[in-house]
Formats: sequence, C-alpha cells, structure tokens
Amino acid sequence: MLAPVYFVVSTAFKTPAEAAGSSFAPPSSPTAANLSQAWEQAGGGTVSFGQALFNSVLTTGAVVLLLVLTAAPAGYALARRTSRLSGLLSGLFMLAMIMPVQLGVIPLYVFLVDTGLAGTRVGLILVYLGLQTPLAVFLYAGFIRGLPTAYEEAARVDGASSLRILAQIVFPLVRPATGVVAALTGLFVWNDFFVALVVVGGTDRVTLPVAVYSLVGRFSADWPLIFAGALIALGPVLAGFAFLQRTVMKGYVSTLRG
Repeated sequence: MLAPVYFVVSTAFKTPAEAAGSSFAPPSSPTAANLSQAWEQAGGGTVSFGQALFNSVLTTGAVVLLLVLTAAPAGYALARRTSRLSGLLSGLFMLAMIMPVQLGVIPLYVFLVDTGLAGTRVGLILVYLGLQTPLAVFLYAGFIRGLPTAYEEAARVDGASSLRILAQIVFPLVRPATGVVAALTGLFVWNDFFVALVVVGGTDRVTLPVAVYSLVGRFSADWPLIFAGALIALGPVLAGFAFLQRTVMKGYVSTLRG
C-alpha cells in the first residue's frame, strides 16, 4: 500500500538521469529543485500553482459544505417516509451511483454551454454536487434508519417543527455519517482530473490535478518534475488526514454499524 507513496516521494527528489534508472533505488543525492520548478511551471502559463491550489481548496470546501446541507435533509426524508415515492427516489439514487459519469459527459457539457456555466467555478461546483449527491443521500438514509425515533417523537410532542427537529436533533446525531461524507467527497473532488478538465479546462479556474498534468510533455515526460507536482498536491490531503484521522475512522465504523 505504501509502494506508490514511496515511488512518488523518491522520484520527486531524483534528477532526470537517476529517474531513468531503477525505480526502486532511493535518490543518491536528493534535490528539492524539482519542487520549486514544479511550483513555477505547473499550469502551463494559464494558471499558477498557487491559483490552482486556491481553486482546489475553494471548490472542495464549497462542494462538501453544500452537499452536507442538502444530502442530510434528503436522506432524513427518505429514511423516515415509507411511501412509494420515497422508494422510487431511493431506487433512482442507487441507479445514479452505478452509472459512470463518462456516459453523460457530452449532454452535460452541452447543458453547461447553453446555460453559460461552462468554464465557471459555479458550474464545476454544481457538477461535483450532482455527482456526489446519490452516494451522500444513500449513506445518510442508511445511517438515519438505524437511529431510534424516540427523540424525534418527543420533540414533536413538545411542538417542535420538522426543520427544528432536523437542525437540533438529527444533525448532531448524524455527525459520524457527516464525517464519512465529507472525507469521501473531499478526496473525490480534490483528486478528480476528468470532470475538472471537461468543465474548466483551459481557464484560470482549473484545479491541482489539471495543473500538474500540464507538466506532462507532448513527446516526453520529466517524471521527477511531475512527481514533485503530485507530491505538493498530495501534501494538504496527508495533512488533513493526519489531523482528522481519528474522527474519520470513528465515522467509518459508526456508519458501517448503522
């Protein structure tokens, strides 16, 4: 499992001549020049590395926040209602989870162009939100079905509205599921290359994976430079995981238990 991380880190500190040799050998004289060079050259002149980093942080944060605010109420409604409509919607969400995004990329791009959202940050956030909503609703609904309804019934007897029950009782109880949804969504958006390339490719709103890809040459590839860019992009993810590791793991365990 750690082999890919080793290859990225070791290659990022090698010279091009060393990288052409054995991939398993550690760098004989580690150099950090690749990191500074990748920071300066990534983006291909369209966007700087710092701007791409800002775009990734802003897009990931906005998608996670909007997804939690919309998917939790939807999951709550599906979990607590037993009508045919809720069953039909649950089936549609499950169908959307197994459909590859590549199937709908052409009509989706045409829709973005017609609505003026192609190449915009808002369009990118809305596309990510649509892609991640089925899984988030599925996780929230499954988790809420395992919760007892006693607190909600007591609050309803005391005159609390559905919105107040959702905000003050359900949201605190589904914190483990929220941690899982935030972690899965954050990793997907941060690492995604295809959707960002289709929606905002060629603009100054591209995210880190697209900016790092600009380091790949047309006829050759400077792998130490590319891996140095990937290592910089990987840094915030590793730092976030190290900081939130215990919370995320507790969320996974609680969600699996339902």
